[in-house]
Amino acid sequence: ILFFWVARMMMMGIYVMKDVPFKDVYLHALVRDEKGEKMSKSKGNSIDPLLMIDQYGTDAFRFTLAAYTAQGRDVRMSPERIEGYKFFVNKIWNAAKLTMNNLADFDESAPVTASDSLPDKWIKAKLNEAIEAVTRSLDEYRFNDATAAIYNFIWHEYCDWYLEISKPALYGKISPEQKQVTQATMKEVFGVMLQLLHPFMPFVTEELWQTLHGSDENSIMVSKFPVAAEAGENQAAEKEMEMLMEIITSIRNIRGEMRIPPSQKLKVLISVADEQTKKTIETGRGYILNLSNLESLAVEVNLVEPRGVATGVVGATKIFVPLSGIVDIAGEKARLEKELAKVSKDLEQSSRKLSNSDFRDKAAPEIIQKEEGKLKSFQ
Repeated sequence: ILFFWVARMMMMGIYVMKDVPFKDVYLHALVRDEKGEKMSKSKGNSIDPLLMIDQYGTDAFRFTLAAYTAQGRDVRMSPERIEGYKFFVNKIWNAAKLTMNNLADFDESAPVTASDSLPDKWIKAKLNEAIEAVTRSLDEYRFNDATAAIYNFIWHEYCDWYLEISKPALYGKISPEQKQVTQATMKEVFGVMLQLLHPFMPFVTEELWQTLHGSDENSIMVSKFPVAAEAGENQAAEKEMEMLMEIITSIRNIRGEMRIPPSQKLKVLISVADEQTKKTIETGRGYILNLSNLESLAVEVNLVEPRGVATGVVGATKIFVPLSGIVDIAGEKARLEKELAKVSKDLEQSSRKLSNSDFRDKAAPEIIQKEEGKLKSFQ
């Protein structure tokens, strides 16, 4: 039906106006319920957009529709999915609050030099990648890819890392000059972030844009959409920063696996394969100490693994966390053995159930899929 409607509009436009009425037509997939069934009033599985907007907000609802509109695949819609993106909107508000607080004493009139800070260079490189990904996806009508790119940048790169790793500079622990430069970077990045997000969340971004720039600023709708810069300027800093992030993540994982409280300061040893890697880690020593809550950090080339340590691996780099006096080794061993026995038992039960032909014949597809997911997690 839609094909014939488009064809009719095209022919009528040419016949009446002597011109092609439109050059691009976007037909999205069918919106179904969470089980994949077609929505209908008789089934009672329809979603009222007005109720969803009232409950979760217009921007969260808009973003959900765009995020799940993949080409060639029907949209499975449920209130829970919309609620998930409401949490994303809340995340943006919280990030905005922290950003505005950090910019409260920012002097707009002061001259700002280019930042040589590793976090500042890294976030600009990631922002440039986000601009490229969002622009390319919008040009190709892949709205789900565009939302995924901006979601990943905001949540995982700006919020999870940049806001945390830039705190020493923002709190003046490095130098007043570096604080000013980092504030300028943060304002620039946050503003561009809002512009990328605006097509999907127009109301939240307009409010935050006016807060960021002042009430005299024109609407974000008429601002120039971001254009990606030439790649390469901050690529080296990006690689260095990501190695530091992987080391910090590895230390945090060890802390979690060994049930070491976040407040417990650790002594960490790092073995690297070459002097260049050692230099990179030493450059980012302060970030590792701060974000991993370490008492000390020693970095050596080809360090022999000590006894009584938990080990993490990042490429050719090894991270050693001494556990003496921190973890009850015997108790931890007993706990892991008990956990292994339970997982082995669950694995056996799940395998037996999925091997049962009666179960596969009689169980609903979603039940079988859930059991297969459990089996995969046990493995």
